[in-house]
Amino acid sequence: MLRVACFKILVASLFSLAAYQSGSPKFPEHSYPVNSTIATLGYQDLRYFSDALLTSDADSVADLHVLMLNYSSYDSAYVGKVRSLIAQRLPGVVLTDFWTGSDQTLAELLADQQIVVVPYAATGDPKMIRNYGKVLQLFVRKGGAVVFSGTDQFGVLQNFGLFDLDFGYFCTELEMHASTLEHPILQGTQSDFTLANYIYPLDIPDPNFVSLADIRGYPALGYKSLGAGKVVYLGFEYYYDEFLSSLILENTLRWLSPVATSNLATVPAPESRDNNTPDWAARSVRRSQETLFAGSGRQTAVKTPEFELKIYPNPYFEKATVDLNLEKASPVSVEMTDETGVAISVLLPYRMLNAGLYRLELPNVSPGVYFVKCQIGMQTTVRKVVKTAVQ
Repeated sequence: MLRVACFKILVASLFSLAAYQSGSPKFPEHSYPVNSTIATLGYQDLRYFSDALLTSDADSVADLHVLMLNYSSYDSAYVGKVRSLIAQRLPGVVLTDFWTGSDQTLAELLADQQIVVVPYAATGDPKMIRNYGKVLQLFVRKGGAVVFSGTDQFGVLQNFGLFDLDFGYFCTELEMHASTLEHPILQGTQSDFTLANYIYPLDIPDPNFVSLADIRGYPALGYKSLGAGKVVYLGFEYYYDEFLSSLILENTLRWLSPVATSNLATVPAPESRDNNTPDWAARSVRRSQETLFAGSGRQTAVKTPEFELKIYPNPYFEKATVDLNLEKASPVSVEMTDETGVAISVLLPYRMLNAGLYRLELPNVSPGVYFVKCQIGMQTTVRKVVKTAVQ
């Protein structure tokens, strides 16, 4: 009996280690197949969390118009699940479905919309998707927002063309690290969390993409500002309700709503704010000087970094130098961002470097507080630097 028990434990461990990989997605076992009529009907009542956890603050998104762009979706059952989830958590939202049609038809429909949700983009004619992407780009630049949910078919996201990405993965049971908890999208979450359903991190070289949470250094949650609007990637599976991923979807739609944007733009001065005003509303998303170990917030579980990063002088007037000393060959990228996480300059594009000392120069930017983000392998280090107006 002892041998049988040990064998079962060994098999379970091997399955867990093999979870992080690329390939076709797998979904949790449930009492009915996800593509069946029974599943579609059951979506209305299928919940894995108490109704008491659902927010009752629906007024901030009352009459918010959301278009479900379903053309490229994995299947209709997934669309039904995401649609039901939004309706349950945000009953004031007006939902419209777009399954297929010309790019001109989509453009006309978007005239009355504020947010577009693209659930699990996985299929469709590449040329049509590229045409839709051009329409969406114009929509975002004029102030709209587009939200993509996670997908293992990263090539479809590439065809939409709203942010640059090189590769995509899927995984489960791995710890996700959130580095900017003050952001409203992450309100109600912890700095490190795991999900039972699949997560779809991406390899995103886009310098304008702000990563809010990652797995082993690969963004699984983040956004990009484009013109007057935003593009958001939620790398989660929404076939089944899971409290944290569903909460993040709700937070995202609230954050993108015109009402929330308007309130954020007219936040009272600090001395006139009352105790009920959210702290995040009084400032932009700010990064702190820290070393972010992707996949874990517990420093004791991570090896000592095999590199040294120095910035001098700091503060600086016109120019500053970044010294990066690698103890072994590693893939490296270095960029400079402002306090909100928007990239100001790509100091070193992603590339493989041999061991040794590398010297980079910071640009002569406007006075202010900036951050140098250095990604080395699966580890990301952020250093604060101040640009002064006088010497």
